[in-house]
Amino acid sequence: MKNNRLMKNLGKATVAAALLATGVSPVLAATENKTEVKSNKTAAESSSKKTSSPESSKASSSSEASKSSSSAASSSSKKAAKKSAKKTTKKAAKATKKSTKKAAKDTKKAAKTTKKLTKKAAKNTKKAAKTTKKSTKKAAKDTKKAAKTTKKSTKKAAKNTKKAAKTTKKSTKKAAKDTKKAAKTTKKSTKKAAKNTKKAAKTTKKSTKKAAKDTKKAAKTTKKSTKKASAKSTSASSTSSAK
Repeated sequence: MKNNRLMKNLGKATVAAALLATGVSPVLAATENKTEVKSNKTAAESSSKKTSSPESSKASSSSEASKSSSSAASSSSKKAAKKSAKKTTKKAAKATKKSTKKAAKDTKKAAKTTKKLTKKAAKNTKKAAKTTKKSTKKAAKDTKKAAKTTKKSTKKAAKNTKKAAKTTKKSTKKAAKDTKKAAKTTKKSTKKAAKNTKKAAKTTKKSTKKAAKDTKKAAKTTKKSTKKASAKSTSASSTSSAK
């Protein structure tokens, strides 16, 4: 609000200074315009009444007196306006100088603050860039290390898988061979066992037949011996009786 009033006063002072430079004050200009209109009106009236009566001369004289009075008033107004304008101009110049000084001071202060902020921002940006670079470098290093470890692990896993596959193939081949051999041995053993069983059965049959024959023969011999013993006993008994 203070600045608006100052600018308004400055504007007025500038206009006043311009008018003074041309030798005309605002008050004088207004007074002269008013006087000129009045004079023109009086002149017209004088012209219309000039031939009508002797009073026109009187009116004319009155008009001249009025004009003279107006000129005096104009001169006085001009002097007062000039003095007022000079005072206003001086005051406005002083206020302008003060405002300019303050504005320069504020501008300098703002520039200093801006410079300080810019410097701080640049420092922070540099620090952030440095941190980012460091982080990026570390991340790249970690990624490279991880990739190397993964490659090594993959290579080892592939080697182990190949080795395991080879071992499995070998074991499977051996197991198949052993199974085939075992099947062959089992077949041979079964065949031999069957042959032995058949032979044993034949031997058992032969032995059983021989044992039956021997038993029969023994029974026959026993029967014959019993019969002979019985006859011998009967003969002894008869001899005893005869005595």
